Amino acid sequence: MADSSATRTGRMVVRYDSPWRRRSVLIGAALGSVLLLYGIYEWGRFQGGYSKFAEVQQRRELASKIETLEDANAKLRSEVAAAQLARDVDKQSYADVEKNLADLQAQVLKHREELTFYRGIVSPEDGIGGLRIQRFQVLSGGVDNHYRLRLVLVQSMRQDAVVSGSVTVQIEGVRDNRPMQLTLAEAGGETRADGQVPFQFRYFQNLEQKITLPDGFEPKAVNVEVRSAKLAPVRESYPWQVQAEG
Repeated sequence: MADSSATRTGRMVVRYDSPWRRRSVLIGAALGSVLLLYGIYEWGRFQGGYSKFAEVQQRRELASKIETLEDANAKLRSEVAAAQLARDVDKQSYADVEKNLADLQAQVLKHREELTFYRGIVSPEDGIGGLRIQRFQVLSGGVDNHYRLRLVLVQSMRQDAVVSGSVTVQIEGVRDNRPMQLTLAEAGGETRADGQVPFQFRYFQNLEQKITLPDGFEPKAVNVEVRSAKLAPVRESYPWQVQAEG
């Protein structure tokens, strides 16, 4: 596009308005806006307690833990193969080899469970990085009617912020041939005044509660509800099954 005007001498002056210049200005303004918004976003995350260095350090520690467990698993598998060979060769020590083999296989299973746990934090299989219950266990308390409830809450490392909320536990059972429900507080658990257990963590947290069931009460299931202000609630029901420690 050109603008023209006559001077006093009668000569024509032509001025060119380049479209590329306008485009360059618009592109520069757009890039500047994007950089400004990104800077505001990073500053907000920093003010909220997020630390990129802490996340990288945590990832390195978890990756190192996974690598250590994988190496231990490989070593245990070699020992299992050697034990199986020894069992076939030495019939006289069959019982000892069988015990050693069972112990090694138990260690392999334990390491696999740990690997699954840490991998679930770093990269969940379902691709969802929300709050979830990774593990629930009922353990013996060593005395009749005394138990320990162990709960592991996790969220994927894809989540940057600390998650907080509360857990509600309800025990279903039968007493005197009638259905009965016990809250965690009624079973002697340590809760807030509202009967809930608070939590706050970035990647995972172990919660454990000691409970005492009333005489004549036969537990059947445990209902767990996990609530957070920022994430969807999680509800799970587990059959009552006392597990061995470890």
